[in-house]
Amino acid sequence: MVVAVVVASIAYLVGCSSGQTVTQDPGVSQYGQTAPQAQQQITYQNIDAAQAKQLIDSDKNVQIIDVREEYEFAGGYIPGAKLIPIGQFTARMNEIDREKPVLVYCASGSRSPSAAEVLVQSGYTQVYHFPQGIAQWPYDIQR
Repeated sequence: MVVAVVVASIAYLVGCSSGQTVTQDPGVSQYGQTAPQAQQQITYQNIDAAQAKQLIDSDKNVQIIDVREEYEFAGGYIPGAKLIPIGQFTARMNEIDREKPVLVYCASGSRSPSAAEVLVQSGYTQVYHFPQGIAQWPYDIQR
């Protein structure tokens, strides 16, 4: 009896530590019934400086939105950016075209995720976020 328990325990440990994982088909419940397909959740995409620059250079329709305050914007911004301070963001979202890609940023990535989330929740589908903010923008800055 003890031997059987030890053998079963070893088999269990070897199976669990072998790197194999068991996943369940998301369309099938644990009871074998087909579950309704979950809707694909649309979210924003974090991109680095090189990806943001490539997006700006390759898509002339991209809307660059700076959510910092006016005094911060006056110190320098990504060329082509439009200032919509985070405190005014929901009231001024109608200034952003839903059919065009949107790139949002702030100083260091602390305010802009809120703006990106609001856009996604409002039905914008092409939302890009530069989480490092202008503090880490290695390219030209307009003043």
